[in-house]
Amino acid sequence: FFVLLFSMSSISREKFLKFLQTLEFMWGINIIKETKPPSAVQPGVNPPLEMYPRPEKWSEVESAVAETKKAFSKAGIPVEDIKKAKEIILRLPADYLFAEGSCIPNKQYLPLLKKVCDILKKLHAPIRIEGHTDNKPIYRYPKIVDNWDLSLLRTIYVAKYFIRWGFPEDKISVAGYADTQPVAPNTTPEGRAKNRRIDIVIFVGAEKI
Repeated sequence: FFVLLFSMSSISREKFLKFLQTLEFMWGINIIKETKPPSAVQPGVNPPLEMYPRPEKWSEVESAVAETKKAFSKAGIPVEDIKKAKEIILRLPADYLFAEGSCIPNKQYLPLLKKVCDILKKLHAPIRIEGHTDNKPIYRYPKIVDNWDLSLLRTIYVAKYFIRWGFPEDKISVAGYADTQPVAPNTTPEGRAKNRRIDIVIFVGAEKI
């Protein structure tokens, strides 16, 4: 109220501002607020840069997946692709890539795996190689004790080949799930064959609108 009465009196703007500054100092409150109209970016000042990687375009990843499927199709190997919210899964049947109970890729299919690596590394997108098995018990001492060992060791060997072929180490990870994520019933040979697989998860991200 005192400030209101004081402001109604005839006083210069400079003296009034000085008075308010005194009140601010004594009462510890913020009275004076200078506002400036919004202005465009000043000449010679660059706008702030985005410090995060640009999400890969879906069209680029889909094209790479189609190229990979075409290469495997020529070799007579069926390959699936599964699209999710921010990723595409490239599903490879493990029975072609590995002998039964083995974690080392078959040499005859290494050129195909290298083809996959060469295609995916052009995307500059992170990937995760996932191993899956059926529920048939396995025991091959000392390296492979169960399906957990088998599923993980298979992905490790594939990842090591990818890194040898030039895929960036900081953009690749591995995971082994044994028989915990079946895509078909394990009650038939056909279902178990579908569950024995290597999934290459390509993280696409979201398109900017």
